[in-house]
Amino acid sequence: MKKIICIGREYGSGGREIGEKLAAALGVPYYDKLLIKKTALESGLSEEYIARTEESPVKNFQFLSGNLYADMAVMNNTFYLESQITYNAEKKVIEQIGAEGCGVIVGRCASGILPEDKRLSVFIYAGKADKINRVSLRNGISEKDAAGRIRRVDRMRRQFFDFYSETPWGQPESYDIMLSSSHFGIDGCVNILLNSIRSMEAPVNE
Repeated sequence: MKKIICIGREYGSGGREIGEKLAAALGVPYYDKLLIKKTALESGLSEEYIARTEESPVKNFQFLSGNLYADMAVMNNTFYLESQITYNAEKKVIEQIGAEGCGVIVGRCASGILPEDKRLSVFIYAGKADKINRVSLRNGISEKDAAGRIRRVDRMRRQFFDFYSETPWGQPESYDIMLSSSHFGIDGCVNILLNSIRSMEAPVNE
């Protein structure tokens, strides 16, 4: 595969696992936590700082005064100082990866950064019950807490993607392929993507 495969995902959909298995099957690099480390090394930012601020909306509400216009300015500055610095660093690394050739990147708004001819954009979603069950088991929390975490994380991802991308998060116009892990399963999604990639790379009979 001579393109970067960019995987967006709902929280709890299994998108990360699909990305890992797909990269292994293709024999290409997988970028997730690896991307954080690469960004930290090349930008001088710590891994802890990047992990804390990436894909995150404004968090520092303790400075809000109650004045609408003043608070908007504070929130905008906070977002820029933390999220923007991290985004700029990761964007540079993603562009370098795109120039190098192939790999699988999960999240990080990669599909909004790389040009269409350089990437295959995928979105993984799942049914509510399946997501709650996966998050609950993975994190050892109640189903109620899992549901709340899913809402919060997906809200953050949507805000981040919509801020930096020209198309909306989780909507068909933003992706080449959208797959339900509830319907196809983790391995089924991997196989569909592998078959799609092979089909794209197959020579056209004249």
